[in-house]
Amino acid sequence: MKTTLTALQIEGNLLAPDMTAQMLEGSIKGQLPEDFGFNKTDKLADEIATAWGDAKAYWAVFQRALARLDENNSATTITRELWTVPLLQSLGYEPVYTATAEVVEGQTYAISHRGEPGENKPPIHIIGCRLEIDKRPPSGTPRLSAHALVQEYLNKTEHLWAIATNGYRWRLLRDSSLMTRLTYIEFDLEQILDGENFAEFGLFYRLFHRSRLPEGVDDADKCLLEYYHQEAIQQGGRVREKLRDGVEKALIQLGNGFIQHPQNERLRQKLGIIPNYEAEVTNYEFYRQLLRLIYRLLFLMVAESRNLLLIGEDLEKTRIYREYYSIERLRELAERPHWRREGFQDLWQGLWVTFLLFDENWRGEVLGLSPLNGDLFGSGTLSALDNCAIDNHDLLIALRQLSLYQDKGQLRRVNYEYLDVEELGSVYESLLDFHPQVILHQGIYEFALVFGSDRKTTGSYYTPPQLVQQLIKTALVPVIEEKLRSIKQQLGNSENNQELEKALLSLKVCDPACGSGHFLLAAARRIGKELAKVRTGEGEPGIEPLKLAIRDVIQNCIYGVDLNPLAVDLCKVALWIEGFPGKLPLSFLDHRIKCGNSLVGVLDISCLDEGIPDEAFKAVTGDDKPLAIQLKKRNKKERENQDQLSIYEKLATDNIDYAEMWRELGVIPETTPQEVRSKQKKYKENLQEPNWWVKFSACNLWTAAFVMPLTEHNG
Repeated sequence: MKTTLTALQIEGNLLAPDMTAQMLEGSIKGQLPEDFGFNKTDKLADEIATAWGDAKAYWAVFQRALARLDENNSATTITRELWTVPLLQSLGYEPVYTATAEVVEGQTYAISHRGEPGENKPPIHIIGCRLEIDKRPPSGTPRLSAHALVQEYLNKTEHLWAIATNGYRWRLLRDSSLMTRLTYIEFDLEQILDGENFAEFGLFYRLFHRSRLPEGVDDADKCLLEYYHQEAIQQGGRVREKLRDGVEKALIQLGNGFIQHPQNERLRQKLGIIPNYEAEVTNYEFYRQLLRLIYRLLFLMVAESRNLLLIGEDLEKTRIYREYYSIERLRELAERPHWRREGFQDLWQGLWVTFLLFDENWRGEVLGLSPLNGDLFGSGTLSALDNCAIDNHDLLIALRQLSLYQDKGQLRRVNYEYLDVEELGSVYESLLDFHPQVILHQGIYEFALVFGSDRKTTGSYYTPPQLVQQLIKTALVPVIEEKLRSIKQQLGNSENNQELEKALLSLKVCDPACGSGHFLLAAARRIGKELAKVRTGEGEPGIEPLKLAIRDVIQNCIYGVDLNPLAVDLCKVALWIEGFPGKLPLSFLDHRIKCGNSLVGVLDISCLDEGIPDEAFKAVTGDDKPLAIQLKKRNKKERENQDQLSIYEKLATDNIDYAEMWRELGVIPETTPQEVRSKQKKYKENLQEPNWWVKFSACNLWTAAFVMPLTEHNG
């Protein structure tokens, strides 16, 4: 069952969303009365109700005092004395004010309170309710926002968990020194109390009670919050495994649903599975298009769950999209226990209309939808499925595979709001085990995924998060720090945010075997965080400026290559999800994430001046030796006659600055679908430039001579 918690926000993977329901049900460790320090005979519900009554009383007194306070006062004193400290006492704390700031690595950390007396007790930082938890005070003192101050303190000390609050927003923070993303658990107590939301207060109580946090630094890894966090990581692993299985099953269900539908005779002709018809679409290309369909569904499920698709505040337009066009509507249908094959295909037709809302014509503008466009939602992306039909039954089963998974005997819903984009990488890894086949079995055409050897032959493996984190720390962070240091020295240590921003966006990060983009995602987050810090002046920028910064970094700094086209597709999708802040179209990535071989090819174009070396035709295992000798002689003769590769034609290539040609492409903005289309058009024009094409073809021919089998067929 889907539970909506409007006052709770989880960033990063500190807590698995399913755990909130388990806590309210009492079906997870740490939810018995004695786990909170009460007697076994006590009722936890009664204790929470007592705390709720106390909270409402403190809140009323606090609000009356706040109304009498001068509007320029930050309200720090009354926030602490009348509201947060009394509430913390109701949650089992004995808050102690810290009069002296702690110095760590030469920096001061004025954390306001400890959970109890003692320097090793959990840090609690309380600021005035008129100050924002994510922003430095207008006075500039302290040097960091409350969130940034506590996060940096945790990262530099042995403390593992802490609380930061302005009285309205309460955050649990954890040491995130190896993470590249924003992480916290937040409750909006203003919303909870003003809305009389007792249920969410109960969840707040179960997460913020003193018994949840460490006693001190020595037992930090044994506290209940850490247990929940580690469980969330393990649950993420289980979701990853189940999603991987779900995608595989959904692909087979969709493939068979399309191939077997009576109305799809034209599709079967295109695939060449009907006698006397030559294949127009290979099995592999059909497979890629099915995957793109899956990617579209995954993207929309993530974007809808994170409320990124709807731009305006028009509630009626929101209702229309959610009730008639959303993937969420289809998920709810798919999750129902009773449905059967009835021969209808209206759901696919409706889904196709949803896709059209986001294509290059952006019909969704009338509903206030974000302009997605791009390669993922372009009208030509699923050309093999144009005018096809699929039974509602097949579509719903496929969606069910993407929406639900079995965990410890229970059916659970994949929560796409909190799904790490990296989880998609494991999907990519599993897909490398297969290659597609369409076979005729007992008079019925069947789409199947057959185990292959692509993973071994291409050396493709999913990079684990721990390795990515270390790579970022050792390879990228020093480059970022050096770049910023050199710019500041040039400026005489004066602050010039525009120059710092330019310096960060001038960084180039290339992964020559990017796979699903795991390293590139982490790099984009890390540079994006520095960019957002420069733009906002905050040590821990909020989620909106962070998303925009990551998008800009992806557009300016990130490059990737992979030999496998499925990996290239998935890498783009991962970057689109990570760099999509809503309200803007998807970035154009064709010139940044390329399908190709980073190890084999022409590195210095001047080698073409010498023609193809004779060594390219040296016979190796499997080659026809007499043919190799013959080709070697022919190559030598052609090279001497200077007609090899056609690169000796007198074309005006010297007057063309190819680097500038591609730089011009990079500066085209991407704020509207029209600008994205202009970029795409310019990209295609660059590829079709005659002189560039000659050089490109010559490089391919030069390289092919070394790897082409020397057999009678190829000779």
